[in-house]
Amino acid sequence: MKGLFKTTNYFRKYWQKRKIDWTKAYMTPGHPHRSLIIDKLKDFKFKTVLEVGCGAGANLYRIKTIFPWVDVGGIDWNAEAIETAKIYLPKVAVLQVGEASDIYLSHKGTDILLSDMCFIYMDKENFRKALREAKRVAKFGIIFCEFHHSNWFMRKALKLGTGYNAYDYKKELEREGFYDIKMTKIKEEHWPGGEPQKSFGWVISAKSI
Repeated sequence: MKGLFKTTNYFRKYWQKRKIDWTKAYMTPGHPHRSLIIDKLKDFKFKTVLEVGCGAGANLYRIKTIFPWVDVGGIDWNAEAIETAKIYLPKVAVLQVGEASDIYLSHKGTDILLSDMCFIYMDKENFRKALREAKRVAKFGIIFCEFHHSNWFMRKALKLGTGYNAYDYKKELEREGFYDIKMTKIKEEHWPGGEPQKSFGWVISAKSI
């Protein structure tokens, strides 16, 4: 039952206050799951990517390496994570502390909106606010690496046991007007030894035009 007490505010405060070596812990652009994100990106024609929950910038660094002409930016709850990302992405237009439900961009201000284990910390109210914001700012589409399950009991079990949130992404994205939803399961080779990623992890893309 411990997971019930881990609200969005709980996780926000946890990540805002977390003091770690962000380079050592999270600057891992070679992690195999990131290849699934790159594969999804190849389905779009794009010039800009914004990541919510960008951490130290590992995904953005990987994207810039493969698509050097693309402009990238990111927001995160943790100020030290953002400062670390600036070291590796010094020419990025904007890296700042921010909220996925209140993004600094104007309407359709980025081609692609990316998240990677960001929405797992959001309760349904905040999650749906973030989805609406994603729809507002994403010109072409979204790519989410998140916890998905179509079974309510499985989602509830995950919440009770860990505090993390899984959602029925096909249902939720359709609800907000996204379409052409494509889902790829995260396998053992993409996240070695990882749970709940092994059971709940998916990389999801959808179009927003």
